[in-house]
Amino acid sequence: MKKNNYTQYLYFLPVFILIVFIFIYPLCYSIMLSFFDWDLTKPDQHRFIGFQNFIDLFHDPLFLPCIWHGLVFTAFSVVFEYLVGLTIALALNSRFAVLRNVNKALLMLPWAVPIAINSMIWKFLLSPNYGYLNQIFEVLGFNGALTKNWFGDMSTVLPTIIVVNIWRSFPFYTIVLTAALMAIPKEMYEAAEVDGASFFQKFRAVTMPGIASSSAVIVIFHIIWTFSNFDVIYLLTAGGPLNASEVLPTLMYREAFTHFNMGYSSSIGLFLFIVLFIAVGPLYTKFVLKER
Repeated sequence: MKKNNYTQYLYFLPVFILIVFIFIYPLCYSIMLSFFDWDLTKPDQHRFIGFQNFIDLFHDPLFLPCIWHGLVFTAFSVVFEYLVGLTIALALNSRFAVLRNVNKALLMLPWAVPIAINSMIWKFLLSPNYGYLNQIFEVLGFNGALTKNWFGDMSTVLPTIIVVNIWRSFPFYTIVLTAALMAIPKEMYEAAEVDGASFFQKFRAVTMPGIASSSAVIVIFHIIWTFSNFDVIYLLTAGGPLNASEVLPTLMYREAFTHFNMGYSSSIGLFLFIVLFIAVGPLYTKFVLKER
């Protein structure tokens, strides 16, 4: 019995080794770097500076704007991704849905297409010179009023990126919420109809409780993914113009691979990790682990 008890843990050894090398070691190494003045152009001059990188971060003029941009980007993206995904999921799950499976497949296209391709498509569509959106506005007579350099104007760049991110991400919400809606027993809706419940009453009393756990999981994970999102913003604007769409991940990338300041970049990454852990950790414990 003792031999069997010890042997069963050997089956977890490959997974444990994999987790150590792809997660624990990079995390620990990044934490270590954040306390050093580590310049890639000076490989022999690393020195321990304690919390100086974090002090410099809090005094960085881009620090607060990056946090604000990240909060706005995350809040609007997650809220509207959920609303659009839920609306389409309700439509696909209704008795009047036509070609349900075909529509599901088509809706997955924005999510399935690589992010780089998505970004190139949107940069082409919203180009100030030959973009289709500006051409449509010109044909409709809105030339000058609505024709803009959408990614080059400081007043429109962040809302435009949010729209692109919503378009890319809402299919994931749709698929997850459609599955959650299909798992709700039809007898509950029938019982509500017998009691004379209206559509909104059924939605509040039957639909929302039935999809609450699934909604909590995807919203919590998308808060993490969106606030730490790098690829969409970098591919569309690289944080410009004039840092109007700069967020912490793009700032971290620039410090690491443009200025080669790995210590300062690691401090940004560690700060981002701590903020997300403090902000989202309690939500994860309450809504995700509680369901398990």
